[in-house]
Parts: sequence; C-alpha cells; structure tokens
Amino acid sequence: MRARLKATIFRLHRRIHKNTRQRRRLKDQVRHRDAMIAKLQAQVRELQAITAPQPVFNCVYPAQMMALAVYIILHGGSLRCAAATAGFYAELMGWHYSAPSWKTASNWVQRCGLHALGLTHGLKGEYVGILDASIEVGKEQLLLLLGVKADAAAQQRPLRIEDVSVLGMEVQQSWTGAAVADFIQRNMRLRPGASLSYVVCDQGANLLAALRSLGLPWVSDCSHVMMNLAKALFKDDVALSRLYAQVGTLRQQLALTDWSFILPPSLRDKDRFLRIFTLVGWMGRIDSYWPMLPASMRARLSFCRGVWLRLRLSQFYSLLALTASVLKSRGLSADSYAEWRAQVNGYRITQHVMTRQANAFIDGMDTYFASYASWYEEGRQVLCCSDIIESIFGRYKNKGGMKAISADVLSIALYNQPITLQFIQQAMKNVTGPQLRQWQKENVCHNRFGLRKRMEKELKSGEG
Repeated sequence: MRARLKATIFRLHRRIHKNTRQRRRLKDQVRHRDAMIAKLQAQVRELQAITAPQPVFNCVYPAQMMALAVYIILHGGSLRCAAATAGFYAELMGWHYSAPSWKTASNWVQRCGLHALGLTHGLKGEYVGILDASIEVGKEQLLLLLGVKADAAAQQRPLRIEDVSVLGMEVQQSWTGAAVADFIQRNMRLRPGASLSYVVCDQGANLLAALRSLGLPWVSDCSHVMMNLAKALFKDDVALSRLYAQVGTLRQQLALTDWSFILPPSLRDKDRFLRIFTLVGWMGRIDSYWPMLPASMRARLSFCRGVWLRLRLSQFYSLLALTASVLKSRGLSADSYAEWRAQVNGYRITQHVMTRQANAFIDGMDTYFASYASWYEEGRQVLCCSDIIESIFGRYKNKGGMKAISADVLSIALYNQPITLQFIQQAMKNVTGPQLRQWQKENVCHNRFGLRKRMEKELKSGEG
C-alpha cells in the first residue's frame, strides 16, 4: 500500500513539473508575442506619422508636397514639372489634394528662400566676402555677396556650396560703385554679429570703387588673374586665330559624315581661357587616334600637328592647371607659394625649351603672389578664388524657363540648405505673402519680360 502511494505521489510530482514547464513555456511565448505586437504597433504608428500629411500653418497643402516641389525646382526641374509631380505624389499616397499650380510652387520656393536668407541675420564672427555681379540675363544684373567663415577659408581644399552663406542679393539694371557700397553696408547692418575681414572679387571697376570707399581690403580672384594673362598672351596670336578658323572649317566638312567622332567640341564664343583647354584636349585625343587614321584623314588633320603652336598651348595649359590646383585648394600663403615654385621648377626640368608665353605666365603669377606677400607673411592663409560664386550664377542661369531675373533669385539662398519638413513648416509660418512682395519691391527691379506681359494684359483688357 505504501509503495503504491509513493508511486502515485511520484507520478503526480512528475505531472506537476511537466505542467509547470509547459506553463512557463506558454508564458514566454505570450511575452514574446506581446513584445512583437508592441514593436509592430510602434512601427505602424511611426509609418502612419511619416505617411500622414504634415500640416503647414495657414496653408492648404501638406509639408511633404511642398518639400518635394521645392527640391525638384532647386535641382533643375521646371515649375510645372514640380507642381505636377507633387500632385502625383499626393495621388500615390492616397491623399485628397489636387496638383498645385506652377505659380504656387514658385511661391513656395521664394518664401523658403527668403526664410533661409533671414536665417543668416544671426551669423556671428569673422567672414571672408565673395562679391560679384552676374553677367546680364535679359537687362538685369544680380549682385551677390557670399560669406565664408574664416576657418572654412583656411581649409586645404576648394570651397563647396556648404561652406558659404548668402549675405545679400539684389537685382538692378546696372551697378555703380556707390550703389555697390550702399548694398554692402545695408546687408552687413542686417547682420551685426558678422564682419568682413576682406573681400574676394574680380577687378571690376565698380566693385573696386565700392571697396575703396568702404575701406575694405580686397583680393583679386586668381581665376580672373590667370584669364587676363591668357588674353594678354594669346588674344592677338595669329597662329591660334588660324587654328580656330581651320577647326571651324573642319566641323562644317565632317559634321554629317562617318568621321564626325573626331571633331572637337564646338568652340564657345565666350571662353575665359580663349578655348585653349578645349583645343589642347582635342589635340591629345587626335594623337591617340592618329595611328588608326587613314592617310587622307591625316592630311586633313595635319594643321593641328604644328609643333610650335602645340608646345605653346600645352605649356600654358599645364602651367595654368598646375597653378589653379594650388591656389584653389590652398589659397595664398607662404606654403602654397613654396609648393607652386617647386612644381613650376619641376615642370621646367621636363621641358627641352620654355616658350615665351610660359615664361610670361610664370612671371605674371610670381607678381600676383608678391602683391599679397605682406598678407600671408603674417602666417595666415588668404582665400583668393571666387569660382564658387561663378558656379552659383551658372546653376541659376541654367534653371530653364524665362531668361529674366525675378524674385526667384531667392532660390540661391536654398542651394546649401537641407530641405526638411521642419524647414518647410518654419518657412511658411515665418514668411508671408506680403513680406515676400515687399522684399521683391525693394530688391528686384522690373524686368523687360514682366513689363511686356503686363502691357499685353492691359491691351487685352482694353479690347474687352
């Protein structure tokens, strides 16, 4: 009896232990399931928050559609393309928003640009200014002032768009020295915490007159210095002019033939360095093709094989590229001058003879370094390249659409601005339509396209 009772108790204990293990396993499964449910619910809430239309103060459209349209316009898309794409995006997301008009998309960009421009009012510290007026678009000129933080100017690399801030922009029919000086003063008063240590610019008479009147030191842009040397050395070169003509004739003869692949790129009428870069690159390409060309084609291309002209062009090209790589990345300093001299001397050793143009270019750049020796002998690195402002002008001019300057210049202030939903919401809240129109009235002159459009509208209304 006792033995049977013990056996029964033992079986009960085993059953209890087994049930306990099962309950623990089930509890673990429930906890794991609950954790997965909570994780999935959090992900759903996160995705819902991302995909839900983000409201914008006093605006019909959500921030996502605005951000998409602004981004497309800033990266070269047309206004109508940006508006249509924003409408298609709303349709994909299942939102009940129609596509905005192109005018609405343009207004978004301008309000965001004015907000970004206003953010620079709080800048503090010492800045290097980069100043230039754009080449005419229509009949208007955009005067643009960029600021580079002093520590960014001392970096051992060329400037990037992220390094600069827009300190001022204004559009006028023309810019006198007095007008430029007033422009600089007004915009720096809006930024009391920032100061200009010196300004990099080309040698435009109006810009230099303004800087002299304000007592601001300036540095001549190295690209314009090298461009002026190129013009002085090759502008009246008879052999180079003959080469231009022969290249033009060759393009006419071979443009629609099977040999069109050997043609050089079209030679731009306006080229900083007299199309020397284009010609030297093309002649190098012809050299690589030469062994594979038939005798008849070699005869037609023999004009580009002239030894002396090629030597003059190639030496100037090599020295210019060498100098640009030093100045655009390291600026004017004792170290950059020593490096430039070492590279020039190394290049001399590789040449059997140095042409007059090559020696003149070296002497010209020696003079350029010497003119700022008192600056960099103090141990500082002097920024001397304004290519970044030329890049900004080029990006703006290639935006497509009507070739006139209007309030859309405010898009320039967005080139270095991350386009986030928070930025869009702040811009639309802080910048109103009346504020935008006031800025346009004060900083943008009437362009001829706008005047013509207004006159046509008035004529049509008069006919009715």
